[in-house]
Amino acid sequence: MPLLIADPDAEPIIIRKRMTLAEFNALPDDPERDRFLIQGELWDLPMTKRNRRHARVEAQIAFLLKLWLRSRGSDFGNVFSGEVGCDLPNMETGVGIDVAVFSAEVLNRQLPNAPYIVGAPVLAVEILSPSDTVELTDTKTQNYIEAGVKFVWIINTVLQTVTVHSPGVPPTMLRLHEELVGDPHLPGLVIPVRSIFE
Repeated sequence: MPLLIADPDAEPIIIRKRMTLAEFNALPDDPERDRFLIQGELWDLPMTKRNRRHARVEAQIAFLLKLWLRSRGSDFGNVFSGEVGCDLPNMETGVGIDVAVFSAEVLNRQLPNAPYIVGAPVLAVEILSPSDTVELTDTKTQNYIEAGVKFVWIINTVLQTVTVHSPGVPPTMLRLHEELVGDPHLPGLVIPVRSIFE
């Protein structure tokens, strides 16, 4: 299974098995493991320490999205980062998303003490880590789109590219001289790709 960005000698061991979303959410926290449930299949892999490039890009994207939200002057929703927990019960899916924008409509449906956000974000941003395989990234991206996510941004911090996935259109890879445009689902959002890697 090829890695997207990793030491070629660091092939992760991924444990996969079937379980329900309720069973997944009942698992005890394990700081040594990174877990996703995608359409009822558990992906359990070793936790990798987020390198400083990953952390910087994550902080920068969240900052740029917050600036856009403020400029709108309306209650569009909110930005979450740091592996925000997201449950998609209709898909038997539970994931942590690096950065996500959730609409006010989804956020207003949340129970006060719920640990995870239930419902699809408008935007899901995944920043590639050494443990991210092509299969895992493609599976998560397809699942997001099927769940109703309008934009999925896959960020490669080594190549400094952003690959944009949207329902019904082929993915587009953007480079430093290009711009991310959020219309129509994130109206008025324009982010120069270069600014993500500053």
